Amino acid sequence: RWPIRMTVERPGEEGATTREEQTLNSMKALWARSRDEVEQAEYHEFYKHVAHDWADPLEIVHMKGEGTFEYEALLFLPAHAPLDLFAPQGRRGVQLYVKRVFIMDDCEALMPNYLRFVKGVVDAHDLSLNISREILQQDRQIQVVRRRLVKKILATVKDLKANQAERYRTLWSEFGAVVKEGLIDDTENRDTLLELVSAASTQDPAEPTDLRGYVERMKDGQGEIWYATGESRAMLENSPHMEAFRARGLEVLLLTDPVDEVWVERVGEYDGKPLRSIAKGDVDLDTDDEREQAEAEREQQRKDHAELVAWMSGALAEDVREVRLSSRLTTSPACVVGDAHDLTPTLEKMYRAMGHEVPSVKRILELNPGHPLVAGLRKAHEQGGDQAELRETAELLYGMALLAEGGELADPSRFTRLLAERLSRTV
Repeated sequence: RWPIRMTVERPGEEGATTREEQTLNSMKALWARSRDEVEQAEYHEFYKHVAHDWADPLEIVHMKGEGTFEYEALLFLPAHAPLDLFAPQGRRGVQLYVKRVFIMDDCEALMPNYLRFVKGVVDAHDLSLNISREILQQDRQIQVVRRRLVKKILATVKDLKANQAERYRTLWSEFGAVVKEGLIDDTENRDTLLELVSAASTQDPAEPTDLRGYVERMKDGQGEIWYATGESRAMLENSPHMEAFRARGLEVLLLTDPVDEVWVERVGEYDGKPLRSIAKGDVDLDTDDEREQAEAEREQQRKDHAELVAWMSGALAEDVREVRLSSRLTTSPACVVGDAHDLTPTLEKMYRAMGHEVPSVKRILELNPGHPLVAGLRKAHEQGGDQAELRETAELLYGMALLAEGGELADPSRFTRLLAERLSRTV
């Protein structure tokens, strides 16, 4: 607020030197000037200063709030993710000023955690200069500013998605996993966030899709939005759970970020369509006519395999809750699925890593009645084959199903030994 002046010398006419007094700090704050008055280079230089970044920002958000609580904000969406984006003690929040006076770095009260990558400055006009972080968390006016900033940021991302697809793809590839955290706890903006979600899909190997596009492409009679979660696209596409969907040409969203396991459960639906995992619950993709025509065949399969299913349920009781015939398999002998409301294995590991006590959930082993391996196992069981050998075959079948979905074996050495013994007999 106080001017700093310095006497400077300037060359005058005919070699004479003149002296004049120059005010060094009379420049108006960048965020207090209108956007028309600021050069792009000035924005970029300021961003690099506040964000400690070497690259130019992806997008600039310059806004002013008027009314009962006045403030100015100059925010930036970075072009790449910082190294500490997922670090618990990483820098987050924006700088807070009050009437051009710097108050604090990383003001968490002004920006939710899922927008922690946003950088910039907020200058509030009506706060006390000695305000603390604790008071900020409870300040009603700060909460109003926070809501407005969030809505403006999300509106900016939505505009990028609609009008600047390449820049939106850059933003989502760098920060999409973080933005999706907002779907878990920001119920006020959940609908907006759902419109921003971009995900890989079996529809196109190169182009991601959004939920709106998925719904528009849904087949007649399809009532659910199907998704698969896992570590990589390749793993999901080769999963046994995908077989029936691939055979019928049904699109499946491929979700590979750890947060996807949580938000799809929390959100539950989009546009009135339930979000359903291809690896949980019963999956029946038949139409009413197809179901009626196939019912007699399925009933016969259930009778033919009843003894095998009952025996395997007992043999694998320590590992699985139930053994049943599958309607989702076409080429694989077996797969492991969860009940409709079970925690996924990935979620179990996440909760345990955070120190939570989570009971182990037994899953369901589904058998493909048309596969030669299952048919051979049924025949050997009916003929009263060696029980120990049959039990080992059931163990191998279960282990193969676990590995096919990217799961972990409880005893890899035992599985390897059993497999080596079986292979040695065929050589």
